[in-house]
Amino acid sequence: MIEMRLLEILSAFAEEGTQAAAAEKLHISQPTLSSSMRKLEEEIGAPLFERTKNRMVLNENGRAAAEYAGRILREEAAMRQHIQEMERRKHTVSFALCSHSPVAKMTMIASQAFPDMQLNTVFCTETEEMVQGLADHLYTFILTESPVLDERTYGFPCYTERLVALIPEDQPEANRTSISLDELKEHQMLFFCNGGAWERYIRRKLKDGEFIPQTNFADYCSLINILPVWAFGSDTQVAALSVPPGHKAVLVSDEDAHLDYWCSCLKEKKKEADVLRSFL
Repeated sequence: MIEMRLLEILSAFAEEGTQAAAAEKLHISQPTLSSSMRKLEEEIGAPLFERTKNRMVLNENGRAAAEYAGRILREEAAMRQHIQEMERRKHTVSFALCSHSPVAKMTMIASQAFPDMQLNTVFCTETEEMVQGLADHLYTFILTESPVLDERTYGFPCYTERLVALIPEDQPEANRTSISLDELKEHQMLFFCNGGAWERYIRRKLKDGEFIPQTNFADYCSLINILPVWAFGSDTQVAALSVPPGHKAVLVSDEDAHLDYWCSCLKEKKKEADVLRSFL
């Protein structure tokens, strides 16, 4: 059986064109490279090079062998990467979320449900893409704003998130238990726009001039923490990050001002889903 190292040396020689360049690339001496090539010829049972006093080049056999060597090395690298990824997934629980706001809540729940696993979360707005990610084993769970209708998946209602208004505490409205979107139109509302479900809801309900979009969450949080601005948030955001200084969280009273999240996984992961569900 031909050693992989010999194939690496042959491939490097084919790419670099000279013994000196190949030896430098592989961090070996030229005598070591030459002896390795002679050993490879013995292993294959055919000459691979044309040798002169000062030069060695691949012959027809060598060019064919180098092409095979390249393919073998690429396949070996792909195999190694695939197996390592399979092993990593055994110890990782991955979530694709349709909004950024559930990250803190789902991370906390998953940490309790799977204490010995690494957690990974990604943001994705397209349900079809998320379902394909399940099928490709990129994600363990996906969180969507409606049930996933795919026979390959198992799903359950996860939790409901409600829209809140973060109101400066010196404003009369801050002492209320709820407030409507129509009332909030009188104020320019700061809002974190991330392309998710809440952004679609706000843009559907309000005109552009009635809210101030922020595309960076850190900037959004900084502004609320240091300025008496009016802003939109959610009850899960408030629970995870607390109410910003100088503000009070007031529930938005509109009947549709909520998101019902659904959690889905492949049917083969139902056991893990039931564990996660027990911590909701």
